[in-house]
Amino acid sequence: MRKKLALLMSTRIRSVDVKELAIGTGLVLLSFLMPLLFNVDNFQVLRSLHRALSEGEKTDLMVSAIQLVALNSVRGIPHYVGAYFIGESVDIHVGKRSAWFINSLIIILILQVTYWGIEAVHHIHYDFGLPAILVCTFVLLFRRLNYQYIALYKKSLLIILFLTSFQFLDIMPALRGLPVGRGESSWDIKQAAAVLEGETVLNVLALVGAVLFLLFGLLILFQLRDENTLRELSMLREQNHAIRIQAQLNEMKNRTYQEMQYLVHDLKSPLTAVQTLVGVIKMECEVEQRTRDVEYLTRIEGAVEQMSGMISDILYEDQHTLMSTQSLLGVALAQSSVTDYALSVHVDNQAPEALISANRILFPRALVNLMQNSAQAIPKDREPEIWLRVVRREREDGSEVIFTVSDNGTGIEEETRQEIWDKGVSGRKSSGLGLAFVRNVVEKMDGTICVKSTAGVGAAISIVVPEGGARR
Repeated sequence: MRKKLALLMSTRIRSVDVKELAIGTGLVLLSFLMPLLFNVDNFQVLRSLHRALSEGEKTDLMVSAIQLVALNSVRGIPHYVGAYFIGESVDIHVGKRSAWFINSLIIILILQVTYWGIEAVHHIHYDFGLPAILVCTFVLLFRRLNYQYIALYKKSLLIILFLTSFQFLDIMPALRGLPVGRGESSWDIKQAAAVLEGETVLNVLALVGAVLFLLFGLLILFQLRDENTLRELSMLREQNHAIRIQAQLNEMKNRTYQEMQYLVHDLKSPLTAVQTLVGVIKMECEVEQRTRDVEYLTRIEGAVEQMSGMISDILYEDQHTLMSTQSLLGVALAQSSVTDYALSVHVDNQAPEALISANRILFPRALVNLMQNSAQAIPKDREPEIWLRVVRREREDGSEVIFTVSDNGTGIEEETRQEIWDKGVSGRKSSGLGLAFVRNVVEKMDGTICVKSTAGVGAAISIVVPEGGARR
């Protein structure tokens, strides 16, 4: 009892394919309209049957049987395919294993409820006989195979083939003792076959039709199995390739970090010596009361200390310092002052005294990256206009500062806005690392990034960071 309860408690829905669920639901709802759209009248089943009886023609009997098979297949497609899609759209796990049997129960329940619903609405009894049981069994087995890399239309085609194959059993007089062909039209066709002495012909027709569609369905099933296997292997190769690339990047990053440590040590050693010598000379100047020399040495000491701190910030990405937006913008604008687009940059800082916790080397570089991207997005025949704006905004959990870089360029297409932050994604034949670097810097500041863009008009990228440090 405890084990069953533990299994029940560990049952959970890991994911839901909304698209597949919506398609499946739509198909099931469509099945309630099928009796109105397709019936024995517009498929001319009875007309062919009456002509066969009046003229004693077995050909018309066969035509009537084929028309009935087509009618039953067409009307059955929406609820069988729809039930399969709904059952497959929900990824249910019991513990660490996929609970395919629960998905199967969902499919059976949907089919049965659909049968009851159609009978209640249209007063048409859909016989849940041997063909329906066989189709349902195939759908469940197909769900068990879990061909997750196969397109939905291919899965639909396979279900339709097996559905049509089993529908031929309804018109086979040889199966009269089994729960087959108990519908009114099926019964009429088999009765007419007995009158016309055409039972053998009807049996052969039904057998050939069932076998042909079944073989065709099995052929497609084997092809889908191979395709799914190949796609799965391809996916695994891509994942392994991505893992190898990431491992190489990590190794390169570790080596770079180690080299940077050596470089920082080599750079700081002479700076430390300079600081020591400046300190000694400064003490002598203070003793001799050389005020102007003391002032100069104090400035040198501050500059050396600032340089030492900047070197540390380059090495330690997580090292943040409280700095005003005015100071950060000053660094960013100084770095971009030598570029071609420098004169096109306009600044509107409405919160110059606001303090944020940032890496004083990397965050200005992030702003420079955004300005550079804006400059590259502006067509050559358009007067460039780049704005760097800063505002403060109050929130319930504390105030935040928003840095926005906007331009009058070509804009960012909506379908690519989520991809631009990934490494290697670039629309201008660059390395695609710039925006990934920006996102990494902002995330380390507990910040967020949002994009607004209008095609052909321009884009605006906003960096939102908490004022004073981490959010309270």
